[in-house]
Amino acid sequence: MRIHSKSIVLLLVSAILSACGGGNGQTAKFSGMEFDSIVVDSTVALSHSNGSPTCHVSLSVQYAKGEKAELINDTLLRSGILTPDYLSLGNEKLTFKQAVDSFMNRFVYDYLHDYGDLYRADTKHASSYNCSYIVKTRTCNGARNILNYIATIQTYAGGAHEIKQTIARNFDVKTGQMLQLDNLFITGADSQLEDIIVAEMADDFDVNGLEGLQEKGVFVDGQVYVSDNFIYGDDDITFIYCEDEIAPHSIGEIRVKIDIDDLKRLMR
Repeated sequence: MRIHSKSIVLLLVSAILSACGGGNGQTAKFSGMEFDSIVVDSTVALSHSNGSPTCHVSLSVQYAKGEKAELINDTLLRSGILTPDYLSLGNEKLTFKQAVDSFMNRFVYDYLHDYGDLYRADTKHASSYNCSYIVKTRTCNGARNILNYIATIQTYAGGAHEIKQTIARNFDVKTGQMLQLDNLFITGADSQLEDIIVAEMADDFDVNGLEGLQEKGVFVDGQVYVSDNFIYGDDDITFIYCEDEIAPHSIGEIRVKIDIDDLKRLMR
């Protein structure tokens, strides 16, 4: 039996209204800016029958309030913290709370629409149609006037295992702009940054250079690159390579922390 989307909307809106302001772990501190959070947890079944597949969505998302908050929040919502990026499909201006509400309803609607007919034609493999999407975020102070916004994301849509990701975004709180690699490093720095990352990563794995990393299953295609997923700290920059990005799943997430002193000659 199909669950009507209208009932889902009411369920999710209720969850959001009752959960706003919930605790969310570490929180950054900047003059003129504070952070609140939205916490939502909902499970929806594909049918009313026993053993029905379910979709579990849990969001614990911090957002900024105060100076430059609107720009930071709008950028965050379109920066990969929540995927799919439904918000880019329309031009409607939404508050952060409204955007999360809209995302939740669309995510569940798509699950019911995309998986419903498949499950009804294949009820013997109910577990194949289970789905989960869990996002937890935290904020912290990075380099001077830099906000680090870090999301840990767990996704499951059938298959052998869930997918875990860490997504980091960095904002200049004075301008509200999200920093890209080009904002930090001089033009033409890529090859030298790649060499530094390979050397540090090889040291972490206790191997000899790129060849040693490839023997471990890292960068086996030879395409070394500087991750644009990074944490700009006060004394270092940490480059993050998510699970399955550059190495086998068994290795997991790879983080490469480089001291700022080793990068100064390449920084703007």
